[in-house]
Amino acid sequence: MLPAIGTIAPWADPTITAIGRHRMHVPLGGTESISLDGQWSFERWDHPGLVPESAINGPAPTTTVSVPGNWTLQDTVDLPHYTNVVMPFAEVPPHLPVISATAVYRRSISVPAGDDRVFVRIEGAESVHAVYLDGAFVGYGTDSRLPSEYEITERVRSDDSTNSAGSEHDLAIVVVRYSAQSYLEDQDQWWMAGLHRSVSLEIRPRTHVHDVVCEVDYDPTDASGRLDVICEVEPDTGGLPRDWTTRVRIIDPTGAPIAEPTLQRVPHRTHATNRFDGHRTRHRHRIEIARPWSAEAPDLYRVEVDLIDADGEVVDSVHTRCGLRRVEIRDRRLLINDRPVWIFGVNRHDHHPDRGKAVTEEDMRADLVAMRAHNITAVRTAHYPNHHRFYDLCDELGMYVIDEANVEGHAFNTSICHDERYRSSFVERGARMVQRDRNHPCVIVWSLGNETGYGANHDAMAGWIRRVDPSRPLHYEGAVFHGDHHDPDGVLPLDVGRANADPVFDPADANPNWID
Repeated sequence: MLPAIGTIAPWADPTITAIGRHRMHVPLGGTESISLDGQWSFERWDHPGLVPESAINGPAPTTTVSVPGNWTLQDTVDLPHYTNVVMPFAEVPPHLPVISATAVYRRSISVPAGDDRVFVRIEGAESVHAVYLDGAFVGYGTDSRLPSEYEITERVRSDDSTNSAGSEHDLAIVVVRYSAQSYLEDQDQWWMAGLHRSVSLEIRPRTHVHDVVCEVDYDPTDASGRLDVICEVEPDTGGLPRDWTTRVRIIDPTGAPIAEPTLQRVPHRTHATNRFDGHRTRHRHRIEIARPWSAEAPDLYRVEVDLIDADGEVVDSVHTRCGLRRVEIRDRRLLINDRPVWIFGVNRHDHHPDRGKAVTEEDMRADLVAMRAHNITAVRTAHYPNHHRFYDLCDELGMYVIDEANVEGHAFNTSICHDERYRSSFVERGARMVQRDRNHPCVIVWSLGNETGYGANHDAMAGWIRRVDPSRPLHYEGAVFHGDHHDPDGVLPLDVGRANADPVFDPADANPNWID
């Protein structure tokens, strides 16, 4: 039985979405990353309850598979399974079949010497996963289409970790093919299994920039732009000393700085009752003559952030990109920068005929180039978030994106959306998608998922997203099909309940067959 969690069986409990998982953030350039992609030792069992403890802390098997990759395509007996509406097994939520293939991936990792913090980052694992280091349980995560990070600092920074050779450790990742969360991943596609996206070690300073959020706007009336940069600092366990600052520099699309860098002191008094909003700073920028982002002119701004300690030393430096643009629904039209846009779009799955869900950046670029060559202007990430590099490419190439949460409960379409056991999964899947992707200008609409009825779980997700990011409309076809938003004349809402928009469009103005 799996050490520490075998008797708990979180894969069978829909209320457990994560154990020991680090907070989500936007991907930040400048962070030291050590790839763990390549050949991993591999062993498979028919059920997680059958995995012996020795699979985690005993000798590693000699059989290997490629990571990233699907074990279902690597001669491991367990094969891909295609279904549309129905689940690949005959149970009801949250129960699991007798056979739920479970694999243990193992490899040795080298951690560089030093005192920095160390995280294991898993970009995607189908369906759920658990992480062990040197035989000890580290954490557990769900949602096969978004990354999970786990801190292993104290486990690898032993007394002799300052040795110039660093330290060697055994990393094990257990992946369970079917779980209680599979009922929310019942998309019309091939069911695969395994570590289908990259795995890496992330090295960060003890106190570092955890997140950089860009809140943007573009005013077409005078061509000005607004860019607020919110920097969140994650302190070491001892807390954040006073007099630390963040410095933000904005580089325009031509490579020139827009102004002098701005500095803000990081709040440190956590006991300031009713006043402490976290170790966050907000840098406000107004750009008098802005270069707006659109599919026709995908101009990007670079945001560079330095974290500076009380002695004036730069402790951490990271960067991200953003685009200045405004998204509105007005007069029954979707407007980008006050202009109606032609959405000639497609649904796109992450899929390769040979590698399954292990899609490379070259695959993504080839898809997008082919789309643009055929005058396609928009992609819906049907029906889950893609790898974060996909959005980078859409930002660069000029492609509008409807970013869709990894929520589809098709087999139990009209019931699971009301099931309170899945409420936290609904909210977390939508929230973590927004937290990762919100700096991308290509994302013009958030989608609450696909073909999962319409219930309170959707309202909870929508409420969280609207509060955190009111700058984009929401999409969810199920609210029309199953909800109380029908119109006797056939008028359908594009964004149900959005206060600052005219929420309707006439089906006569659009192709009614676009809905999947």
